[in-house]
Amino acid sequence: MRKLTALIAFITVFSSCNVIGNSDKYSIEGTIKNHAAKSIKLEKLGLQELVVVDSSVVDDKGAFKMEGVSEKGFYRLKLDEKTYWLFLLEPAKYKAEIDLANQTDAFKITGSPDNEEFQAAFKKMNETQREISMLKYTYQFFMQSGASRDSINAIEQKLNEVAKNFETVCMSGAKSAKSPLVAMFYITNLPLQGYPKENLEVLQRMEKEMPTSSYARDFRKAYNDYEKQAKAMEEQQKMAEGVKVGAEAPEIDLPTPDGKNIKLSSLRGKVVLIDFWASWCGPCRAEMPNVVNAYNKYKNKGFTVYSVSLDKTKEAWVNSIKALNMPWENQVSDLKFWDCEPAKRYGVNGIPAAYLLDKNGVIVATNLRGPALEAKLAELLP
Repeated sequence: MRKLTALIAFITVFSSCNVIGNSDKYSIEGTIKNHAAKSIKLEKLGLQELVVVDSSVVDDKGAFKMEGVSEKGFYRLKLDEKTYWLFLLEPAKYKAEIDLANQTDAFKITGSPDNEEFQAAFKKMNETQREISMLKYTYQFFMQSGASRDSINAIEQKLNEVAKNFETVCMSGAKSAKSPLVAMFYITNLPLQGYPKENLEVLQRMEKEMPTSSYARDFRKAYNDYEKQAKAMEEQQKMAEGVKVGAEAPEIDLPTPDGKNIKLSSLRGKVVLIDFWASWCGPCRAEMPNVVNAYNKYKNKGFTVYSVSLDKTKEAWVNSIKALNMPWENQVSDLKFWDCEPAKRYGVNGIPAAYLLDKNGVIVATNLRGPALEAKLAELLP
């Protein structure tokens, strides 16, 4: 039985819908040996789901037959939850031979040039991935059993060589594949973020050769989503550069519960802790007593806190300020939850998040907690 390996990731991202005319039919005639199956299913590998598109009774001699119209793409013949085989279906006459006693080649299906190319690609990828898995297992065994450094280094070198070969197989396969679907199979076994140019080349080929295919449509969507994420990460990195230690803290200008805006820059001349928090944040509430203690200890020496809440409602925000005994007046929020503009500008991905500023508004430390915060304040405000 062939098992889905790296193709699983591909299957859950791309559906198989290349619309064909009603006159274009597939037919599958097959035999099953050494299995007590009474029926067999044909399933289409769709977007995050498997859809049964056909089924057949298996007669006493193990024979079955299916015929119908369905989209060109990746399908599987399934006997039970653990016994199934993948192939590429298109309008053609297929002959399938299944023999569960054959441990090395239990499934054979012929009838389509594209499928034959895919079967060869699938076999090649499985062999390489099987070798990688065995090397990883050996590596872990060596590490746990105290093997010599030379033995471990040898496995690491071999693993790197095989991994590089896997990359080469995917890249060359994507370029040389006659079928655009097989090209997609190859290239999507490599992470999109690591190979955007190569993925785009296959995508553009698919859009040219299979313009009505939902493979091309879904591939385009996945690629566009990647580009958006990459752009967002790039912007976030740029923003992170602006809030690193040594940088001047970006301005924040948000309203208090009373509706009065307080600018961060209005606190120049004081050491300021910008504290991103929320009433619903357990770690924030747990850390707040430390912030309150630091404020009470150093407020007369020129220290204050500028709290930016990521709450969604004014009631929850105000009630928590009271419940947590937060005495400073610099309590601000736009009540936009994770869409809080200053949180985005500061690259806040989790809270509590804190930035300690010197009297000139320059960031001198980030995310100090408890004793570490007080130690830094003692240094800045002796």
